[in-house]
Amino acid sequence: MCQKNHWHFGVTFKPGRTPDLWQEFQALLKLRPEQKRTTTLPDQTRRVYRWVEQLPYLDSEKRAWTLGAILCEETSPTGQTTTFAWLTNLAVHRDSVMAIADPVGRLRQKIENEGFNVQKNSGLNLEHVFSQNWEHAKAYYYLLQLGHLLMQLLHHNSLHRALAKQYGHKTVLTLWGALKKIPQRLLEALRYYFLSETFAAQAAKACHISLNTS
Repeated sequence: MCQKNHWHFGVTFKPGRTPDLWQEFQALLKLRPEQKRTTTLPDQTRRVYRWVEQLPYLDSEKRAWTLGAILCEETSPTGQTTTFAWLTNLAVHRDSVMAIADPVGRLRQKIENEGFNVQKNSGLNLEHVFSQNWEHAKAYYYLLQLGHLLMQLLHHNSLHRALAKQYGHKTVLTLWGALKKIPQRLLEALRYYFLSETFAAQAAKACHISLNTS
């Protein structure tokens, strides 16, 4: 589909999914030790990038592909090393390997951790059971995304950060203990807090939410 639509892609490369291709990748890396770049992030995290430009692959339908493969070994300031790898149809070389690995490969990891993982484990209840009927699943997920958006606004708004600071916490999460507790607290507030008769409904209509990208 990507080839048909002239799309570029970067997909996770794992040894267990395509073991023969992974073994060939590792063998070619040993033959090309000069294909290596290293960078150190401001927090002292160290990343080592290695790559193979043209890795041949024959898929299950006997279609031939020539792919670029990237390996990134990331070592944290504490010494813990994590390995990431990707396959891509972009041209991989010394000048492009970091531009592909970070904004393309690692961004996917960020989407997974800060998007789907939050939606699964923060009380929003994203589960595979809701995908039995595709139309119902889409409708459910649209509503879930609205809930996720509201949760992010509750989590990152300036008043909430100021409240956390007032009680001696560096972040909103340490104030409440978990992300899912934020909407729980809001629900309890709405359940038990009575608005006064002098509540200015018209003034409330003039309120708006603005986003600060900083």
